Amino acid sequence: MAKGLVLSMSSSTIEGVPDVVNLLPLGKVKSQKGDFIVDKESFERIRNTFKERGIDIVIDYEHQTLEDVQAPAGGWIKDLFIRDGAIAAKVEWTPKAQEYIKNKEYKYLSPVVLVRKSDQKAVVLHSVALTNTPAIDGMFAIVNSINLDDFEEGGKDMDLLKKLAALLGLAEDATEEQVMQAIKTAVGEVEKLKEEAKKQEEGTEPVANKVICGLLGLDSKDAKTEDVAAAIMALKNPANFVPVAEFNKLKERLDKKDSEELVTKALKAGKISAAQKEWAEEYALKDPEGFKKFVEKAPQAVPMGELGIEDTKQSDGRLEETTMAVCKMLGVSKEDVEKYGKDVK
Repeated sequence: MAKGLVLSMSSSTIEGVPDVVNLLPLGKVKSQKGDFIVDKESFERIRNTFKERGIDIVIDYEHQTLEDVQAPAGGWIKDLFIRDGAIAAKVEWTPKAQEYIKNKEYKYLSPVVLVRKSDQKAVVLHSVALTNTPAIDGMFAIVNSINLDDFEEGGKDMDLLKKLAALLGLAEDATEEQVMQAIKTAVGEVEKLKEEAKKQEEGTEPVANKVICGLLGLDSKDAKTEDVAAAIMALKNPANFVPVAEFNKLKERLDKKDSEELVTKALKAGKISAAQKEWAEEYALKDPEGFKKFVEKAPQAVPMGELGIEDTKQSDGRLEETTMAVCKMLGVSKEDVEKYGKDVK
């Protein structure tokens, strides 16, 4: 019985070289390394892994890809599908490989597969080689050049893969490649954290950290991550938080109250007249310190103590007409005289 896959069995050719070749027959495959199964599930897993990785599968010479040597490609598998009871591949050959095949210097293809121990099914296509000495019995040759004991998808190894996927936040059916990529990403994040911790210990933390600590009122040399987090949370949820609108209203009321008190004192001291009250309130509200200085330096504009207010009241307590006339000329209203004048000595 012939060993290996005869390349000329393809129905499509490129100048005598097939661009579509059968790789694995469906069914039980006999190998000198041990028998295994190729079925529809095998094809689905092999093709899914191929699509997930997003890279072409190499066809090398004599399985050099499996060795620690230079391994030039003879071709690239571009797609996988089922035809004529076998897993077939769409191939893009290199010019050199085309010459080898046309000259019959290489006659067989030898796929390298990974076999699942739980049911002995082929589940991953690692690579394919041009060779003249395949090790698989049967119509389609395949070489199991790698140690299949190193790969196991069932049993304890499968349970471990699922546990790792769960710890990494991946789906239960995550592939080994996805798990490894997630582990590499996690390791990278750990390395970053170590580097940041090292920089902090050496006092060489990024300038941005110093700026942030300064804005939060923290010492950048001694501040820890939890200190920064606490300061930020305090800003987000202060204990005595008051909405801006409410705070502005409260401030406006207090400022107005303070200005009214300043104007009242100025009126009692005779530094301004009642006619100036509106102007004084506006001045005191906008610039209380400026208004205080004005009052200190201003002369007594209204001679409150010389009005004789207490002596000008009639028996019924009303102010005499003469007193009111004088007050009117001075710009002092009746209400202001009654409010401020009676207390001035």
